[in-house]
Amino acid sequence: MEIILSIAAGLAVLRLTFSWFWDGRDDFVDAVKMWFTPDIIDAFRGRWFESHWAELKIFFWLLLGIAAGYCVHAFLTS
Repeated sequence: MEIILSIAAGLAVLRLTFSWFWDGRDDFVDAVKMWFTPDIIDAFRGRWFESHWAELKIFFWLLLGIAAGYCVHAFLTS
């Protein structure tokens, strides 16, 4: 039961903080595309800085969700 609540809390935080990082679904999809595109290709396209910024935003967004889920799990199991 704790695992289910932890996952739900993490997903809720991801849902609530989505608008902090991206303007909409299209902006998020572009960030994911840049995440999977190799850096050398983005450098040749002239989007190296935008690629790194998109990867950083994805990292911190996922970190928030994982941290929330972990904190809920730690609280419920203690």
